[in-house]
Amino acid sequence: MKVFDQDLSASSAEAFEGPVRLESAAFAAGVPMPRPCLATTGGGVAEVAGLGPHPLPVRVHEWVEGTTPTAPAPMGLAAELGAALARIHGLGVGCDEGAQVDPWYRAAHGAGHWQALAEQAERAGYEWTGRLRAALPLLAEVEALVAARTGEPVPLLVTHSDLVPGNVVVSVQGRVWIVDWDDAGPWNAAEEVAAAVVSWSSSVAGEPDERAALVLVEGYRAAGGGPVGHSPTVLAGSLSAVANWLELNLRRSLDQAADRPWRRRAEAEVAGALAELSRRLARLDRWAELLG
Repeated sequence: MKVFDQDLSASSAEAFEGPVRLESAAFAAGVPMPRPCLATTGGGVAEVAGLGPHPLPVRVHEWVEGTTPTAPAPMGLAAELGAALARIHGLGVGCDEGAQVDPWYRAAHGAGHWQALAEQAERAGYEWTGRLRAALPLLAEVEALVAARTGEPVPLLVTHSDLVPGNVVVSVQGRVWIVDWDDAGPWNAAEEVAAAVVSWSSSVAGEPDERAALVLVEGYRAAGGGPVGHSPTVLAGSLSAVANWLELNLRRSLDQAADRPWRRRAEAEVAGALAELSRRLARLDRWAELLG
């Protein structure tokens, strides 16, 4: 059961209609995933009594006993993930007219915003302030790449949108299960494959694991997936996610009203995101080559 940390009114619960629609179609098509236990009302979201005065919005799925894998993915897992993405994309769940890619994959904060955050961090005395300032040109590069991708006429479809290691479970029987469909929404298929390749074939040092990357792409193609392409812009969504994660945790770490443990966690995430941003941009051409 997944409990959401926000109040969902009847209207905001409509945001889950797209994810639930895709999830239901994926389950019916045999995509490896726990069976969703859908609510009869509320777009797949039910309410249960909590400890506080307000009910808790939840989604429920069949229980799967297993572990969360880490990258780089073993060859068999990489092939299965590629095939699963092809099957999801093959469902052809369309978007509403005027649908837009989630802003998480379209970072556009601007130089002024990043500069202001760096100045706040400097005043607060964070040890990673120097690294943040050094990363400002990298963030400008990411946002330029995102702007270029936004200007390209790419087709969109409703897809999982978050196929990272934390959203996959390998059962005790060795079966792969894709979980957490709540971020499903409009995205470009090639961009999602590119993001999955980076997530699942990055070594601890950030170097591309070429075998895992190639096997995932081949698994996608063998299962009927379309071309991925090798333009660097296909990696815009993957880079944007790192930039937005950095921005989110910068704001959290600078929030003096938040409790200290919460801010400490955010500070650690900032350091990790800065390192990840640098690693991904340094290997951008190699990632694009592997995708092509």
